[in-house]
Amino acid sequence: MTRPVVIMGGWLSSPADYFGMARILAAPPYNRIVYVVNFSRLDWLALRDPNFGPALDALAATVQIALSETGADKIDLIGHSAGGRIARAYLADEPYQGVRYAGHKVVASLTTLGTAHATSEVWVKQFADWLEARYPGAAFPHIKYRAVAGRSVRGRRFGSPEEMIAYRSYEVSFGNGNLIGDGIVPTAACYLAGADNLILEGARHAPYNAPATWYGARDVVPLWFDAG
Repeated sequence: MTRPVVIMGGWLSSPADYFGMARILAAPPYNRIVYVVNFSRLDWLALRDPNFGPALDALAATVQIALSETGADKIDLIGHSAGGRIARAYLADEPYQGVRYAGHKVVASLTTLGTAHATSEVWVKQFADWLEARYPGAAFPHIKYRAVAGRSVRGRRFGSPEEMIAYRSYEVSFGNGNLIGDGIVPTAACYLAGADNLILEGARHAPYNAPATWYGARDVVPLWFDAG
């Protein structure tokens, strides 16, 4: 049986941001059944570090629906941006704030898209520190990990609007604006030890400002999605 795909969105995203990607994965040549976690922009706004339990709960519920409806025993999990870190925490055996998710038992592969695995972001520090201390890198050897990074926009204090936005994002979250990345996250921050680390030249972070070149665009998905 072909495994279903579950997509966990990123910070301040809406499920609708991923419907285009879902349609691509549902069509030939992939023909996957795709589920997008129902976690809204308002849900993201309500989160406060380290309480990311609501996002983990929403992911766990979606995975259970996917397994129940398809009869599959495992899923392929995709996490975009902050959703990649949520996905890694979902795999964990150790309880997070009293809840044991143990998603590694039902996940065959995890692909992260533009996820800052190495981060100094203040808003997520306690959660990220917990994850890195207990489950660093590709922590579960039976899961196929792929970490995808874009290399498209160098941050500049004075440049094009896109370059200046990138500079500010890189500087605020990673301490240096003069980096290259996907316009929001520096390429180097997306590295995950032990994973298949893939750099995509020209790929950008999100659909709202780069619908034709972001990770979920029609011409970009085939560069990272493993159809096997």
